[in-house]
Amino acid sequence: MIDMHQLTKVPERLERGSRADGGLDLDRTELTRYLDFCTEMLSLVGKSAALFAEHTTDGDVLDAVEGIEALTSDMARKVWQKIGIIQQQG
Repeated sequence: MIDMHQLTKVPERLERGSRADGGLDLDRTELTRYLDFCTEMLSLVGKSAALFAEHTTDGDVLDAVEGIEALTSDMARKVWQKIGIIQQQG
């Protein structure tokens, strides 16, 4: 499971330092590194799905793999948007 701590839609959560304040206890560099690792995991999930279906012609399997690849790609794109916001704020 790729846990991105259910980061809020707005990056103001970064301004809160401690978990007690709703923050993540990560500075900008650590959070960027963490999110980068999340995108790597998403990429591995998508590639694993593609490898799973590499030698099949089952339409349901191929549709499921296509869905997984689209979902992980979209999620990674959103994570990269968050990384961009973090870097603009820093």
